[in-house]
Amino acid sequence: YVHKANANAGWNFQWNQSESCQFTKYNKGQYYDWHCDGWDKPYGKEGDPANGKIRKLSVTLSLCDGKDYKGGDFEVDFRNNDPDKKPHTKIVKEIRPKGSLVVFPSDLWHRVRPVEKGTRYSLVIWNLGWPFK
Repeated sequence: YVHKANANAGWNFQWNQSESCQFTKYNKGQYYDWHCDGWDKPYGKEGDPANGKIRKLSVTLSLCDGKDYKGGDFEVDFRNNDPDKKPHTKIVKEIRPKGSLVVFPSDLWHRVRPVEKGTRYSLVIWNLGWPFK
């Protein structure tokens, strides 16, 4: 799915490694505020297979149905190159059906809104490659 999304979106990012998956459980009131998953500075730990690589593509997989929780919406913002700027031009993407998958560039600002009712489960995966030229 990641390779297909990468090609279909026209990003054509070169990547060759995935980090371990992160399982996330959001209970009522829990959220993840605005952040980017990747930056231009590569990993720098000798002996680590990720050494010298950066996160290029992020994946969020919904592990539960939208009817199981309220709130917890996944939001994306396109302020990329100005992290001090307040969120603007945001596009809201609700991940509702179980098994929904969203692939996006890792330097894209995003967040998960507070869960209002129930529990939201997701799996996040980061895909790495050599820095952009």
